[in-house]
Parts: sequence; structure tokens; C-alpha cells
Amino acid sequence: MPQYFGKLPTTNQPWKTVGAGELVNKNERSIYFASGDSRLSISIIAANLIRVRFAPTGEFLPRRPWAITMDDSEWEQVFYEVKETDTTLEITTEKIRICIQKQNFHLSCFDLADRPFAEDADMGIGWRLGAVANWKKIAPNEHFYGFGERTGFLDKLSQVKTNWTVDALDYDALTDEMYQAIPFFMALRPHVGYGIFLNTTFWSQFDIGAAQPGVWKMETRGGELDYYIIYGPEPREILCTYTQLTGRMPLPPKWALGYHQCRWSYESETVVRELAQEFRQRRIPCDVIHLDIDYMRGYRVFTWSPTRFPHPAQLIGDLAKNGFKTVTIIDPGVKYEPEANYHVFDQGLANDYFVRKADGALFHGYVWPEKAVFPDFMRADVRDWWGNLHKSLTDAGVAGIWNDMNEPAIDSRPFGDGGEKIWFPLDAPQGEAEVQGSQCVAEVPTAVPSSRQSRPTDCLPVVATGVSRGARENSTTHQEVHNLYGLMMAKACWEGLQQHRQQERSFVLTRSGYAGVQRWSSVWMGDNHSLWEHLEMSLPMLCNMGLSGVGFVGCDIGGFAGNATAELFARWMQVGMLYPLMRAHSAMSTARHEPWVFGDRTENICREYINLRYQLLPYIYSLFWEAATTGAPILRPLLYHFPNDPQTYTLYDQVLLGSSLMAAPIYRPGVEHRAVYLPAGTWYDWWSGECYQGATHILADAPLEKMPLYVRGGAVIPMQPVMQYVNELPPDEIRLRVWPGNSEYSFYEDDGQTFAYINQNFSLRRINVLTQTNQIIVNISMREGKWTPPQRQIIVELVGVGQQQFIDDGQEQSLLF
Repeated sequence: MPQYFGKLPTTNQPWKTVGAGELVNKNERSIYFASGDSRLSISIIAANLIRVRFAPTGEFLPRRPWAITMDDSEWEQVFYEVKETDTTLEITTEKIRICIQKQNFHLSCFDLADRPFAEDADMGIGWRLGAVANWKKIAPNEHFYGFGERTGFLDKLSQVKTNWTVDALDYDALTDEMYQAIPFFMALRPHVGYGIFLNTTFWSQFDIGAAQPGVWKMETRGGELDYYIIYGPEPREILCTYTQLTGRMPLPPKWALGYHQCRWSYESETVVRELAQEFRQRRIPCDVIHLDIDYMRGYRVFTWSPTRFPHPAQLIGDLAKNGFKTVTIIDPGVKYEPEANYHVFDQGLANDYFVRKADGALFHGYVWPEKAVFPDFMRADVRDWWGNLHKSLTDAGVAGIWNDMNEPAIDSRPFGDGGEKIWFPLDAPQGEAEVQGSQCVAEVPTAVPSSRQSRPTDCLPVVATGVSRGARENSTTHQEVHNLYGLMMAKACWEGLQQHRQQERSFVLTRSGYAGVQRWSSVWMGDNHSLWEHLEMSLPMLCNMGLSGVGFVGCDIGGFAGNATAELFARWMQVGMLYPLMRAHSAMSTARHEPWVFGDRTENICREYINLRYQLLPYIYSLFWEAATTGAPILRPLLYHFPNDPQTYTLYDQVLLGSSLMAAPIYRPGVEHRAVYLPAGTWYDWWSGECYQGATHILADAPLEKMPLYVRGGAVIPMQPVMQYVNELPPDEIRLRVWPGNSEYSFYEDDGQTFAYINQNFSLRRINVLTQTNQIIVNISMREGKWTPPQRQIIVELVGVGQQQFIDDGQEQSLLF
């Protein structure tokens, strides 16, 4: 093997593979196979959902309740048939057929048209010391999406994706590990689609045909292969089942869907008051102001600076009177400060709430408050304590919490001293204490990466497979739960806010998380840059998050690091209008990035598109309801609704907001025209009303003031008058904009503030649009649900034709145009 750049060739331990096996047991849900010491189980969870587990030593690990919302036994039992021959065993449900080869445990799935998917390749299942892997075939014209938070384009074919949370500072299109680790993806080709959830919190990796074209591989360092196969065939069915498995988000407060303004940092009460005044005087809508780390006393979490923020409750109250909600940042690092009367440190130390090393010594690292210790969020008592600490903030009127640095992001030396990025020792015990006398996890060496660019593959110790776990289910080490640190911090925060804010919904934002993070928090894509490339990359990043079950997502508008130009900021605000989380943010070392700092032209563009966001809030809020009930993403790639159109498979720079509104943003300087693909169907230009028939490409005019925007034929878009903040004015008018075509639409509303919607306190109207030869009929169903909106006028506008209106009394309406 040739040597290059001073590197020596390496030799990997060979993979062991499965030999001939046999069926050894069967019950109403699962089938078990044995081959020597190895064990394989196939569980039929739903007609389109199976779970595959393989234990090389024959010992399955205990089920951990961290990502999966229901035990397999809690799913409604489904009927399936089993057919066995000398060489195979086949399992058939009403949607798929699974074939297992007895000679090597190779597994293949087939749809009802006998098209294969998730089909094992020649290698099948293999294992070696500390790792288990599975190889499967890549079908012709198959494309891969999801994988959580990822840079680059939409389709991840021929790439390697590692699941290990890191502080991805200065990320770019080639970055692998990110702040989020979500080991889920979906594969799509015409008429066939399936999802894979690799059910492990250990370091894991997907190789999608990079090492071996035509074969994808999943690998985990957890000692057992455990994954779910979800049959579609379309993305919406895959996501519906996946989010039934890992959970769906609760409805956020409606104000969280408005515009958020943030900077590191608005450093004093005076600056924050001036900021709020600018928004209201300039008539630029805004609902939320975020306070970054400088509101604290010396970066001590759950404190306020006595000089810069001496009267927080008064400040927050005054902001609230002017329509602003306040969100404060919280990091996990607690300043190490013995005998200084710092209550967070004192309580945590007294109750042994902080992470310790395997030898019992308190772990510390360096973050903003310099030397810091870190809560063990794997413990329920620690989460309760941490959640209760938020009371000091909610008592002052804080409406939401922004969780940062929770990968965890830690330096080995004080910031600015040239330290290295580290995390907790991988053998650090976490979770509930083990019962005395139980067997422990195999001893592993402490490992710290040697440089900022180190990868977990360089430093992760191996784990002997089949070692007995602790007697308590949640007792483990950091090696297993590293990827869960941000998730569990977000959970602690969400539960604490719900306790202290009682019936009011709260807003939680997190940088790090794992599969199922949507249950506890919204997510932003971390520290991006004021670069055109990062504007372009934001759309596929957010779409792949949505295809990973996390719908409430956003990127920092304008870019966090660096200085945006006026043109870049204007174009980014146009795109940001589409983000489910619409937040502008910038770093302290940059120029200010508020909408008015770039001159009148940019300010007017920002105002117009933020106004449009607020007009569209009824439509966007219905999308959040859809996400909360079905798991559907809010921002969607075109392939979501056109999964059998190969033209959409790599189309990353056009997006759908819901099913009806499509944008084709500009993401390069000086560009005022661009090609736009219109899939099959009728499409209307949002601005001009011009009609197009797809599938076709068009050249769109896009001067700086205009982002190309299109509406599907038959669409219903509910809109409201412009407001400076959510609920500024009584909602006395709703305009239903309708385009000719045929469709069904569900218009959802509730009070936007409480959890009363869980008890049917909502309003749901079903709207049908039927186009006939010389007329269009718009049928609006009787209101469903117990919630009655305030009295208002409904204006039904058939775009390009005319409008009719009525007073909304909840009764059925039929309008003829």
C-alpha cells in the first residue's frame, strides 16, 4: 500500500459474519433465530414497521427509553403470516413481505408489487471487537435524505455521515459531525420509499455508497445492531410512522412563530429598550428579543448582571407591554465557585448533581465562566433540580429558554488560551447509580481527542459485546449517552418551564439533540457565517431536519459570524420568512445586523417580507398543527409531495412551505433571474397571478425586491392583516385566498397560548375547492372543536376572479364563483 503525506497504512480487524442458523422461537409479535452464539430477532411492530436486532454474543441489551416513545408491546398488534422453507423464512403483512435467508441471516424486504428495498448486500451483518455493522444494497436511482443536521446539498448519496454531537464551529459543506445526532434517514426512488432508524445512542455512522458504490452500511459501537425499517412508500407515510415511534412536537405558543431578534450581545437594559423602540417606530413586526450570555453576572447561569441588567422584571414587563416576549440563553456549564455563595454550584455540589470521572473526581472543563462543572442530565432528580432553577427566570417574566453549548461544548483550557475541544471522559458514569453488587460496564480508558479536528473514531474505546449492564436501566457511561446530553438538557428545561408557567406554552430552543428532540424543543443550525454559501446551504439543512422528524427549525438570518452585505441580508430575510423558526442573530465581533442598519432599500425589503410572514401566520400555524399531529415537516423539499418525480430528487434550492406555497430563492450576489422547476400540475405566480402548467422549467424574474414565489392550483391560504406582534389586534378578519383547482384543506386555530387544545379546545374547518367547467365551488365545513374564535369576517378571495364574505358563525358555507 503506498504511503502518502507521512501516513502509514492501517490494518483493521476483519469482520465476522453470520453462519447458518435456524428459527428457535416465535410469539405473537417477534421471531427469534440463532446461529452459534449469535441471536437475531425480527419484530413486527406495525404493518409497515419492523424492528431488527442482532446480538453477536446472544445477549440483547436492555431497552433504553430515551428516543422511543412506546415499547414495542404497546403498539396495536398486527396480523402477519409466516411461511418457512428449508432455506428461508418469509413474513408477510398487509403492506410488505420480509424474507430471511437461514444460511446467513440476510434480510430483504419487498412491497406488494414485489419491488425490493432495504435488501442486505453480500456482507449482510458483521461484527468485530466493539462494533456491529450491516450492509445493504443501493437500488438504481435511489436517493438518501434526512440524517438530522447536515451540511451540503439535499441528497446524501456517496457520503459518510457520523452520529456524534460536537461543537461544529466554522462548519462548511464538507463538515461531518454536527450539533445534532439523529441516526435516521429515508431512501427514495420512484414508487418505493423506506426509512431506517438506527436505534443506538453510541457513536454510529452511515456510509451511503462512499466506500463501496452500490452498498450502504450502518455501524454502531454499542455492541448490538438494533434498527427499525419503515416502509412508505412516500415520505409522508415514512415520517408519520417515524414520529409515532420517536414522538411529535407539542404546539408552540403562537408568538414563537413571529420574528425573533437576537445578537451576542444586547449588552444592557438600555440597548434592549432602544432595540424594541426601533422596531415599533419603524413598523417592523417583531415578537421576541433574545438575551445572550452577557445578561448574566459573570456568565453564571440563572443570574442577572447587577450593573447591566439591574431590573430584569421591570425590563421584561415593559417589553411585554409593547408586545415583546423575552428569551434568555442558558448553558450547561456551572461556574466552579466554592464558598462564593453561588446557589447553583452550591446546590449541585451538595446533592452530587455534577458529572464525575470514573475515579469519583469531579469533572471540570472551561466554558464562558471559565472553570465549570456540568449537571448529569441523565438523572431524573438532576433534571427536576435544573428545571426548578428556571423559576427565577419565569418569575421575572421570561417566556422562553435558549439552550446553547450543550453538545457539550467544552475547552481544555480557558477560552482564548488555545485549548482543545474536549467532552466528558467516555468512561464517566452517568444516569442513576447502580445497585451495589451488580455487574458494571467493562472498564474502558479515559479518552480525550488530541486536537480540535479529532474525530470520535480516533479516541473511542472499544466495548466488549455482551457485558452485563447495571441493575438500574439508566445507569451507563458517557460513551453511551454523549449524544443525549443536549436532548436531556432540553427535556429538563421544557419540563421546568411547563411547571412554572403552568397552562401557558413555553418556547425552548436547543443547539444539540438526538432523535426525538422535537418533543422538547425547537432547533437552530448553530453558528453559521455571513456567506452566500451558508444562505444556499440553509434550505437543504432545514429540509433534511424536517425529513428527520424535527419541524420547528431555523438558521441565523444574516449569518452569525462575519458581516453581511446589504444584498446578502435582504436575500436572507426573504428566505428567512420561510423558516419555521424566523430568527436573526449575529456575533459580537460583527457589525450590527438589524433590518435598518443596511439602508432604506434593505429595510423596506425586510419590512415587506416580515409583514408577509405575519400575514401568513394563520397558514403557518395550521402547518404547525399538522406537524404536531402527523409529524409532517413545515418546510419541505419538493420530493416530499412529488416523490415519483426524479426531477425533484436533487432539487435543493426550491422549497415548499406546507403543500401549497413554493419558493425559489436567490442565493448568489448580483443574480436577478433564475431557473425554476414547476412540477406536474397548475401553478400560479404569487405576485403577478400568471398561470403555468407543469411539469416545466421557467425563467423567473427576481430583482432584489422579489423572491420568486408560486402557489399550487386549488390552494387555500388563510391570511390575516399585518400586525406588529402576534395578537396585537383583535383577529376580526381572516382572508382565505383561493386559487382555481381542486383540493382539500384543513384550517386549524386555537387560543395560541395554552394546552387547552389537547381537550378539543380548538377550531377546525375543512375547506374543499371544486373547479367545474364554468364555476368554482368553495365549501367550508361546520366548525369542529370546542373553541370559538372571536367574531370576525371571513373574506373568500378567488384570486383573479373576485371575492365574497360572511360573518363567521361556525356554520357550513358554500360559495359559488
